[in-house]
Amino acid sequence: MTSTQARAGVRVARPLVRALAAFSISLALAGPAALAAEIKPGGELRAALTGEPDVLDPATSSIYTGAQVYEGIFSKLIDMDPSGQFVGDLATAWKQVDPKTWRFELVTNASFHNGEKFTSADVKYTFERILDPKTASAYAGLYSQIDSVDASDPAVAVFHLKSPFGPFLTNLATNGQIVNKKAIESGDPARNPVGTGPFEFVEWVQGDHITVKKNPNYFKPSLPYLDGVTFRFLPVDQSRIDALAAGELDWIDAVPLNQVPALKADSRFTYVTSPVAGIPDFLALNTRKPPFDDPKVRQAVALAISRADIRDVAYLGTGELGLEEVPTGSSWYDAEGLFGAAQDIAKAKALLAEAGHPDGLKVEYLGLPQYPELLKTGQVVRDQLKQVGIDMEIKPVDVSVWYDAFVSGNFSITSAYQERTIDPDNFYSLVIRSGGPINTTGYSNPKVDALIDQAASSDDTAARKALYREIRGLVTADAPIVFAHYETLNYLMNTNVTGSEITPTLSLHMEKIGFTE
Repeated sequence: MTSTQARAGVRVARPLVRALAAFSISLALAGPAALAAEIKPGGELRAALTGEPDVLDPATSSIYTGAQVYEGIFSKLIDMDPSGQFVGDLATAWKQVDPKTWRFELVTNASFHNGEKFTSADVKYTFERILDPKTASAYAGLYSQIDSVDASDPAVAVFHLKSPFGPFLTNLATNGQIVNKKAIESGDPARNPVGTGPFEFVEWVQGDHITVKKNPNYFKPSLPYLDGVTFRFLPVDQSRIDALAAGELDWIDAVPLNQVPALKADSRFTYVTSPVAGIPDFLALNTRKPPFDDPKVRQAVALAISRADIRDVAYLGTGELGLEEVPTGSSWYDAEGLFGAAQDIAKAKALLAEAGHPDGLKVEYLGLPQYPELLKTGQVVRDQLKQVGIDMEIKPVDVSVWYDAFVSGNFSITSAYQERTIDPDNFYSLVIRSGGPINTTGYSNPKVDALIDQAASSDDTAARKALYREIRGLVTADAPIVFAHYETLNYLMNTNVTGSEITPTLSLHMEKIGFTE
């Protein structure tokens, strides 16, 4: 789901392979950072998100703003720390028994918010539910290699896989929120979530806010610090900044890039960012309809764009040139063998002529005024495509209209993104593979599908890297998508708020945030 509602990116993505062991996350803080020891328990945090969640069921939510809220309500077996290392959550220890078997020892003091005690049966139910076609989970592909889960010991969950599965731990750390059968089947998981997490759901006022409160029975001692969090939905960038400055908010997401230099130096606020933890932005081309059903036309687009211009104009020089699904700081990064890595106007024109468009063609781009960087990307691309004879008209639409068109394939070209791409499989199995749950371009290449499956079903890091090099070469040449930019994230908060950090999974971890006064 790639740019979904509310800058609402698609929320899927995620040793075997410790893909981000070298994932160096550095935090840029304006002013002195308060130590966790200085946090004073209590208080209600007023936070602002860029939009409203779709649902709060982790198996069926498809937008990032949903994950930002429900990840504080649920727990996972394992998580990732800011350095990219796996850490325990509901699991106290885990090991690979053999290439197709993983054993997780579980905490024994966790309970769901409905009073049900957490056991391995909940782990088994969670993943069977995700894999059940009736659930229609976008994340089923992340767990398709699970053959069965043994829950015979309440304190141990044993996963039996169909084959070795390189991204397994990464996927568990990213999208493995554990649910409770009784809560799911007797309640409304979309609107009234029940987990074992640090916060309990209180209310959802449509169009305005979601409130959660402290879980007094949270299994991790002393957490959370806060008594509760209210998430307000403020899609207009300036509205978040104005509310923070006026003292109506304590924490905001998505700092407008044109204000970053001033705000990170503003003594009223603390600014947090990461040079590598972020989101790959790309152009999505609908391969099911003319003119982008012709790979030569798609290749012409890939060769026409200047990523440096997109970075400098649309993102004000922040982030990285977008060449693939991971940033240069990832151990998976490999820029070799990519098609269209550099702009080539002459070659793009020649390809258009070969495709039967010597006099050019017209296309429509769906633009999102609510997300200035994406809309500006469209404007930059429009100017670049003019150079090769493509007249791209930008049609601004509301995000809900955009989303419906995007997921139904009722578009020609637009900007999109896939958040939480840590292991390459998080991107290719979902966005590129034929029939993938987020394959909105309709792209299909049996050879690519076979390579994606081969890479996922291996636990040999070197072999997987070689396979992804081949996959990237084929996909960039077929060009159903054209990577445009790698976007870094920014948070802003009042100086009396501490503990906020950006991790590879992009989880907010509100349980670690608190007030210093």
